[in-house]
Amino acid sequence: MGTDIDVQVRALLEIRRGDWHAIAAGAKVSHSWISQFMRGLIPNPGVATLRRLRAHLMAGVDQQTVVREVR
Repeated sequence: MGTDIDVQVRALLEIRRGDWHAIAAGAKVSHSWISQFMRGLIPNPGVATLRRLRAHLMAGVDQQTVVREVR
């Protein structure tokens, strides 16, 4: 896919590796989906799913801290 949201979600998930079960439950996606997405096995993950994941990952997080971590 290679969109900005795709790259953002991958980076946020990489930072929180190990928390994927909780993230999956909170964002209402399966842990398997996250794992496959991170391995590049989902060619078109869907914007709605990525937005839901990003919203969950960003909830209660200082965005400046995340930007520093991602870069």
